[in-house]
Amino acid sequence: MANIKAGDDIFFTLTMAEVLEKQGLFEDALMVYKILADTTPGDPALRSKIETLKGLAVKGRGKKAPASKTE
Repeated sequence: MANIKAGDDIFFTLTMAEVLEKQGLFEDALMVYKILADTTPGDPALRSKIETLKGLAVKGRGKKAPASKTE
């Protein structure tokens, strides 16, 4: 998700953030939660998720993403 640029035709949802989080992609999930929080200021649930994921994203740096299966 690091290659996403302003103007790209993409949208973010709470479901997308939750899926990324469950997959262990904490930095990507954090980015989506932050975008959602910017569009919904004052949402305490989003702020709580952001604070939780900040710690997980820092811990996860340096670890490789899960290997994908190739067929």
